[in-house]
Amino acid sequence: MPHVPADFLPLGEAARIETQRALSPLALGLEDSMIRHVAAEVWALQAEGQEVCNLTIGDFAPAEFPVPAAFLDRLEQELRSGQTNYTPSDGIPELRRAVVDLYRRELGLEFAPEAVVIGGGARPVMFAVFACFLTAGDGFAYGVPSWNTQYYVYLMGCEHLAIRTQAASRFLPTGAQVAEVLPRARLLILNSPLNPTGTAYRAEELQAVCEAVLAENRRRQSDGRPPVILVYDMVYWTLTGPGQAHVHPLALVPELSPWTVYVDAISKSLSATGLRVGWAVAPLHLKPALKFYVGHTGGFAPRAEQRAAAWYFGQPDILLQDRAVLNRGIRERLAMLVEAMSAWKAAGLPVDFIPPEGGIYLSTRFALHGRTVDGVRLATNEDVRRLLLQKAGVAVVPFQGFGLDEESGWFRMSVGGVGRTSLQRGLERLQALLTSIGS
Repeated sequence: MPHVPADFLPLGEAARIETQRALSPLALGLEDSMIRHVAAEVWALQAEGQEVCNLTIGDFAPAEFPVPAAFLDRLEQELRSGQTNYTPSDGIPELRRAVVDLYRRELGLEFAPEAVVIGGGARPVMFAVFACFLTAGDGFAYGVPSWNTQYYVYLMGCEHLAIRTQAASRFLPTGAQVAEVLPRARLLILNSPLNPTGTAYRAEELQAVCEAVLAENRRRQSDGRPPVILVYDMVYWTLTGPGQAHVHPLALVPELSPWTVYVDAISKSLSATGLRVGWAVAPLHLKPALKFYVGHTGGFAPRAEQRAAAWYFGQPDILLQDRAVLNRGIRERLAMLVEAMSAWKAAGLPVDFIPPEGGIYLSTRFALHGRTVDGVRLATNEDVRRLLLQKAGVAVVPFQGFGLDEESGWFRMSVGGVGRTSLQRGLERLQALLTSIGS
């Protein structure tokens, strides 16, 4: 490879100017995910030897939550048998059938295998959905806080229709809020259990939302206008909490089937975030466009992973046993957080939380704004985040990382990447810090 003289590479102000000249307007407006920015700071501290209870990134520590052994064994078999070639653009038929069987068995849904599009994780198929239904200037409706949606709205050049939710509704968009934005919307995305809050829709809550979408689309049918597409992200549905039933649109309002797309993946259900297999289930008349888009962008899942997933979904006894182990570990850690927060709140310390209903997250509020600690006045969520990290070695993500701009003191705590001992030690340090600050 030829050596490029340093004189040829712009530096300083010249580099900034050259960047402005070279990049597209879209690229110039791109931002990194705040979640990854915060996590990178934590990793740097840990690399320096500092003990940090890392409650930031929505991932699983393999030492704590390994991918199921049966799945890995099957994956190795598939790789060694030479299953390393291209796949069809919409995924191998065996996996599409397995997804249909899984949904029929566990959710009572009836889809044809032809309705399924497999991708390399949930993101490629989700982006394909956005690209196939949205044009620049369309209204993109979503609740805040929510995972990374604001970045997708930017990438699609759409109008932000952010539904600013409240703790009173457990940060889930209500039927009334959705109905208010629907006349300007072309697409609505919902997520339950919700990342970042760990809360989940109840049947009556989701039904109100679905009925609002149905009423809007019936009006649009009579006017000949494009419908609102409902995208239901249920990547966390197998992690729904005890006593909580997972609900989804077509079980409540089946008339929405022509306009509803489900998005799912193995990333959370198998604690397999790096084994990229996801899928969308779409109405048959809309599915071909999604298939073509995934194909043109190369958003495929690897063949071996697809074949292993197809086999694994066909082993319900193994699947349910593995799921129980995963859920037990998650609930133990969430229970540790809830127990600590409950005690601190009862003792008058400045904390609050919303009981977890699913996923791997706890919504926690630290009411520290306006306080002064070691001569530093806490004015923003970022100030509070830095305080918890620097003084207690506890890393959390402010809801600003999920599109909510109010300085309300709400944070996401994620338990997938932390062991029990690390969590217990982090809680002890956090209690000492909060006690020193006082009520």
